[in-house]
Amino acid sequence: MKYKRLYLPIEESARELNARLPLVFRAAARGYMVIVGDQWSMVRNLNKFMPGVVFLKGSNTVQSNWAGHARDSGHRVVAIDEEVTAMADRRFVLQGVTSQFLGRLDKFFFQGPHQHRIFLDEFPEHKDRFVVTGNPRFDLLSSSMTRSFEPDVARIRGRFGRYILVNTNFGAGNTGHGSREEFVAVCERVGYAKWDDPEDRAWFEATFSFEEQNMMRFQEMVLALRDRFPGHQIILRPHPSEDHSYWHRALAGQDRVHVVFEGAATPWMLGADILIHNTCTTGTEAMVMGVPVAAFAPYTNWVESIFLSNLVTPVFRDLGQLFKAVEAAIDDRASAVSAIKEEFGDTLSDHIALGENCGATTAILSALDELDLPAFEGSLFRAGDNKLTFVKLDEYRMRKLQLSRSDVMQNMQNIARGMGISAKLHVHRVSGSIHAIYAGE
Repeated sequence: MKYKRLYLPIEESARELNARLPLVFRAAARGYMVIVGDQWSMVRNLNKFMPGVVFLKGSNTVQSNWAGHARDSGHRVVAIDEEVTAMADRRFVLQGVTSQFLGRLDKFFFQGPHQHRIFLDEFPEHKDRFVVTGNPRFDLLSSSMTRSFEPDVARIRGRFGRYILVNTNFGAGNTGHGSREEFVAVCERVGYAKWDDPEDRAWFEATFSFEEQNMMRFQEMVLALRDRFPGHQIILRPHPSEDHSYWHRALAGQDRVHVVFEGAATPWMLGADILIHNTCTTGTEAMVMGVPVAAFAPYTNWVESIFLSNLVTPVFRDLGQLFKAVEAAIDDRASAVSAIKEEFGDTLSDHIALGENCGATTAILSALDELDLPAFEGSLFRAGDNKLTFVKLDEYRMRKLQLSRSDVMQNMQNIARGMGISAKLHVHRVSGSIHAIYAGE
């Protein structure tokens, strides 16, 4: 058989893999061979893979360089900015994006009208590349799709009983990169912000202040929740970018308090009586899924207004008001969710285009079909060049990446269940963390 090629580089499997799988299924049904794998090794070897389309997940300097490398290697390139899912402020929606990057793309996908308006105003010369599709992450949050997580939810509830979920988002104040200095260095390497730029330095300093002060209050909040709601376990799920060992040390030995980072966040949210966060995108996702949600931000500064999640979920500044929201969610889940959607639904719909039946995935696949890609028989590789060069990953990157063949197949089964389709596709192991998925005999 002949196949068109679609390359899906993955950085963080818990966030990205499931969101890409509806596209994998639908693309495979339309004659694509879909190559899923760790982004570093996949991009390194694009010049060895047969020409196709590379779907990037960001817009920073690194992603721009990769887009150029992909084009130089004979591929078409499309992108969506996964990081902007969290952002509402114009400056940060555009942070790090250049006209050069957009010029290297065939299509750039937007999660909603708000982002699209900002880009049309800033980059009108690239308007023909712009497509409002929605974000496939939110395709997974419809009631039909979340049914695929029912076995996982049952296992979590069987393990913990009733629980309150606390998702943190302190990737600067509690950085997994090891220090403030290294966090700044990473931001500079990817072209996101520079310490020597006065505006960027103000953001760094305000962010460190916002996160460090709220992080200390979150620790107090977790113990207060435990004492106030004795019938519940408290589960704290650190953000992937954080130093998880901080929370393990801070909450070690505390009765009914658990620091857990396992698998995708979705089943943990679905099983919770309420999600508490601060500027975390999972707050937005919880609202979409109909999970009671609250943001706790006892300390605030201008950084808080950057983030979408604190604009589309209730924000509480003190424990007393937060406890009332938790009580309301426990007592009447449906009414709590209805009240949140009534107050914040219009804002959400301007930022996130939500469609039925995997609407974002459908829109993206339609845009890919417009590229009129060639189809090839036989090997994944170009003639005589099938020896891959692998990038050795450090512990931080490895922690964010679970992409063994068994991981991919298990996730495929779960998502296929939610889509109501068969998961009978070939999954060919190209390497330990790169796999080719396709239909065929």
